[in-house]
Amino acid sequence: MKITIENIKAEYSIDTLVDKFVSSVDDIGLWQSERLIFSEYLNLRDKILDLGCGAGRTTFGLFEMGYRGIIGLDLSDGMIAAALDITKSKNLLIPFIAGNACELTFDSASFDAVIFSFNGIMTIPTSEMRQKAFDEIYRVLKPGGIFIFTAHYMDNPQFVSFWKTEREKWDKGEQDKRLLEYGDVIFSKPDEYGDIISFVHIPVAGEIESYLSKSGYNIIFNKARSKFCEENAAVMGFSGDCKFWVCKK
Repeated sequence: MKITIENIKAEYSIDTLVDKFVSSVDDIGLWQSERLIFSEYLNLRDKILDLGCGAGRTTFGLFEMGYRGIIGLDLSDGMIAAALDITKSKNLLIPFIAGNACELTFDSASFDAVIFSFNGIMTIPTSEMRQKAFDEIYRVLKPGGIFIFTAHYMDNPQFVSFWKTEREKWDKGEQDKRLLEYGDVIFSKPDEYGDIISFVHIPVAGEIESYLSKSGYNIIFNKARSKFCEENAAVMGFSGDCKFWVCKK
């Protein structure tokens, strides 16, 4: 079975994964690196779209930093329901809606900034669909608007041997047949929330630059998290090292 958007939506609707994202709102909150980047590139008056918001970890974190014009959007109805429950429990007025980053329903030039945190844009299967997401985000940004996202990176020294083995498998046609492209990974991650099966694409060198160039963005920041910020153990356990990208329309 090939990975599709429907598979991803089903994955992120599993109760145990929703519970994990709910816990991250208070147990993890904003990463220190996110605070640094948001403070540097966002304005408190910005209208912000938080894509792939999950249960609202970054959305609520931004609100606590003083940002008010925020809308959270996630593919998973379960994540959105959880975020709305948290909104109610915190007595806040933050809109959360279900939607697909590849088919945004907002008018063009609606937002000053768009965020896609926790490497979420790389959970979209196929290069074609990822390009659609980059294009859609560009469309809904105002001229001069900022797009901030994170993604894992294939040249991470920690995983050189893994990708060498994967390359050999693909060259021999022995890769996992569920995978669509080199860089795709399907992994099982057992933890206190159960044995969760997840999909993510790890971009090859130059891949993200290609998406951004085709959409029309200008890159203004691109650096591995470990190169500019030291995170606590909770964040490191939640997400391994990734690259921050800040782009301008």
